[in-house]
Amino acid sequence: MFKAIVFDLYETLVTQSGTVVPRAGALGDSLGLDATAYRREWKQLRPLCLRGQLTFREALVEIGTRLGVAIASERVQGACHERVRANVEVFQKIDPAITALTRELHGRGVHLATISNCMAEDVVAWPQSAFAPQFRCAVFSFAAQMVKPDPQIYLEALRHLDVAAADALYIGDGGDDELAGAERAGLRAARAGWFVSRSDMPAVPFLSNVHDVMRLVAKE
Repeated sequence: MFKAIVFDLYETLVTQSGTVVPRAGALGDSLGLDATAYRREWKQLRPLCLRGQLTFREALVEIGTRLGVAIASERVQGACHERVRANVEVFQKIDPAITALTRELHGRGVHLATISNCMAEDVVAWPQSAFAPQFRCAVFSFAAQMVKPDPQIYLEALRHLDVAAADALYIGDGGDDELAGAERAGLRAARAGWFVSRSDMPAVPFLSNVHDVMRLVAKE
């Protein structure tokens, strides 16, 4: 049996489907900026936010500066607050079948971790979530200052778990080339398909539901 399973967070443990989460790249109008120009600048600054080199708030202010507009502080505060609020709502809609899965894995002695490319506003609710008690660590890109698919972010999770890559499985929906990244780090990888379906994915086991996870674990 695998000694550890590392889960992707969004669209694997939780889903934004059914929740209106404001897209960071679509905030131009609400901030009083030209939408196209804003989107162009956000695309440049997003990687810095995910790596923790800029906060979301700092990025919004910087975009305004680049475009020659002093964004009203209440608009920046409102954008940050709304992102937090929406993602808190996401964590309030956790699928009971997935929490049951993580509890069973934890009960069997499998060490659990999660990795996410995210900003601080996205995971405010994690410590109080139903998952947190079963997980030994959560490696969030803004805090770790590295992002998937960099192999080092997977190895950082395994360092906290004290498990070798060969003894670990990574499960994710496939975004950000995360499955190939996990394999480059030496983990086995499997694709979670219960929330989203993606094409052109690496040739890894496909898990259509949480029962498939237990079947895959049982084979090891």
